[in-house]
Amino acid sequence: MKHFYLTFLFSLLFLSVNAQQIDFKGNVNATGLLFSEDNSPFWLHTNQRGRIDELTNFSGLANVSGIYRFSDNASLEGGLGVLYQDGFTDKLQLDESYLAFNNSWLEIVAGRKQRTELYRGLSATNQSILWSLNARPLPGIRFFTKRPIFFKGNRGLGFEASLEEYFMDDERYVEDTRLHHKSFHLVYKSSPQFQISAGLRHFVQWGGTHPEFGDLPSDFKAYTRAITGRGVGDDTGDGISEQEINGLGNHLGSYEVNIKTILANYNVEIIYNHLFEDGSGSLLRNTPDGRYGVFIEDPTASIDSWIQAVMYEFYYTKNQSKNTPTTDGQDNYFNNNLYRSGWTYENRVLGLPFITLGPDRFRITNNKVLVHHIGLSGMAFSKIPYKFLGSFRKNYGGKGSANTNGQHVLSTYLDLNLLQNIVNLNLQLGADFDEIEGSNFGAGISVSKSFL
Repeated sequence: MKHFYLTFLFSLLFLSVNAQQIDFKGNVNATGLLFSEDNSPFWLHTNQRGRIDELTNFSGLANVSGIYRFSDNASLEGGLGVLYQDGFTDKLQLDESYLAFNNSWLEIVAGRKQRTELYRGLSATNQSILWSLNARPLPGIRFFTKRPIFFKGNRGLGFEASLEEYFMDDERYVEDTRLHHKSFHLVYKSSPQFQISAGLRHFVQWGGTHPEFGDLPSDFKAYTRAITGRGVGDDTGDGISEQEINGLGNHLGSYEVNIKTILANYNVEIIYNHLFEDGSGSLLRNTPDGRYGVFIEDPTASIDSWIQAVMYEFYYTKNQSKNTPTTDGQDNYFNNNLYRSGWTYENRVLGLPFITLGPDRFRITNNKVLVHHIGLSGMAFSKIPYKFLGSFRKNYGGKGSANTNGQHVLSTYLDLNLLQNIVNLNLQLGADFDEIEGSNFGAGISVSKSFL
């Protein structure tokens, strides 16, 4: 990481020397929250990019970026963002610090960069059931295609792909855990009105220093075994069994299908994600667990239309291979015996945010859920842009839980952009209605200013 920051500083110097050729932009934001219970309502702190947690009353952010263009199709971008939030963290930290190379089809990012928000922010998991906007971005390096690459022309058969390596530099049970991610999707586009993609996404947490077993395998041989999902081999560390590792590292994956089409002049996207964490899940023995969604957008809607986009998602994670006995045993999503901090970063779940941590914010205690989620966006009263989220869920606890009826929770969120002049002023309202814990109400004010 030291070498990256030296490169980053050198590049900032390069950008400053060539400042007249650079497009700069910046943003400052301050958010204040109040709520009726100890924690804020679900959607006031969820999918906030790691900038707000359950106890946050104030969050402040300032970022700046610059783009140097080599040509019409290639550029170098550098960005730096500083974040302060109170609550569990109550500290100043980097929101972003990155360098990115872009051309017409490829992006390479080194450092910590926030991911693009999709579906107008109406989805509960953004791009994938395993990779939401619920946590701060991890430091690392990413290679990914920006659009489908077709083998001939701009339609027919093509692909999208990514390869990413990260350091999990937070306080974790296994220190200095590494994270590998790759994806590959085949894409078929028959016309501008129809496109289908199908593929695989794979994550693995590996390496690091375990408090009991010491340094876990982290050489190139271990890396190749981790990214290919092969067995642990002989060098696993003293006292570590193959059952504990189940393949070197903590593996997560998803099969994904997306269909994009145009129906009655509406842009429509149909989404399916099947998640798995072991061999039985990869063979679909935990079906129907996964994400099912549809996004509808009206590209011809007038600027003052009440509804411009709508999204519905259904999430189901109750099966967990319970009906198919295997050597892998029943699933326990986002948990792992060896990597006990699980699928989290800075005590925030990285994937589906309806899977939640316990009161200690260390272990996943609720990963059997059934969720109906809806999102709406548009223009209220011809002058107020808004976003509404509503999620009805049943929480069935985790592995071994005796909760068979489910805990009913309704979470709502409304964001109103009241002022779009010298500054942007947003009013945020959130409420949870829980049959066990009662009602929880919260409100926030966000003030932001962009500089171009």
